[in-house]
Amino acid sequence: MPKIAQVLEQRPLGRGGHRTSILALGTRRLAKAGQRTAIQVVRQAIDNGVTVIECAHDYGDGRMERWLGMALRDGYRERVTLVWQCCAHQRDYKTSMQQFEESLRRIRTPAFDLWSFHDVIYDNDPDWLYDHGGLDAAQEARDQGRIRWIGFGGHKSPHIHLKLLNRGFAWDAVAMPLNPFDVSFRSFEKQVLPDVIRRGIAVFGSRPMAAGAIATGRVVKPEEALRYCFSLPTSTVICGMDSMGVLRKNLKLAANFKPFNAGEMDALRQRARQSAGDGRFERYKTTLEEDEISGLIAHGFSKKR
Repeated sequence: MPKIAQVLEQRPLGRGGHRTSILALGTRRLAKAGQRTAIQVVRQAIDNGVTVIECAHDYGDGRMERWLGMALRDGYRERVTLVWQCCAHQRDYKTSMQQFEESLRRIRTPAFDLWSFHDVIYDNDPDWLYDHGGLDAAQEARDQGRIRWIGFGGHKSPHIHLKLLNRGFAWDAVAMPLNPFDVSFRSFEKQVLPDVIRRGIAVFGSRPMAAGAIATGRVVKPEEALRYCFSLPTSTVICGMDSMGVLRKNLKLAANFKPFNAGEMDALRQRARQSAGDGRFERYKTTLEEDEISGLIAHGFSKKR
């Protein structure tokens, strides 16, 4: 795959001077693609301008991190901002540190750039992060120089994000679902994004395709959805890319990106609003379908969704 002609747009990562590409590679879906494809996609993404890779302790029961470690050899690790998702859903110090150490060994790196708490989607998650020691673990890792920044993300409800933001910790990055459907239903763009920007926190856009609901293109075309997310004040947009074909499409969109103007953004929101107001396209906000099994168990739900 030849390198693209243009360099992907770079944006500041929150308050500091660090800059990242507007397109980030999410590796959750890559865990099902196989070792060879995973390594190929990771390296081709980096070779074509992607400077952010997102990974998590639980993706593929750990195999994705091992594959990522293979892909990031030969100088590739130094070319990316590595975002690590902590999947200790009890939010406790011991499990958080155990996962951290294990993920470092799997990927064969001495440090991650960003420690992000994964799936902050339950009303008591903000309390658990403080009371169970998970946040203490992240701060200890930062004090040791093994991470640079601390963040969190989730997809369930804006009020959970706001609750955690208002606890007073100086977060460096926050991930949230951003797409044309979001504006009409329990909107992160309306309720959380302005507060995060006001605080100078980096915004990681997630679920630009509304967990696959946009793939059909019946209401919004996939290219419109990604361009919409790029047009918001995001530092980067995390896209799950599990094949070279998907990678090529997203690289092309990112390389040729021109922001929608205000009128175009509003027109897209209006088009989506006709069918998005009841949440049918964002079931990750209303059901357990997108919730991790480990999180469900930690909070006393059945293993079955």
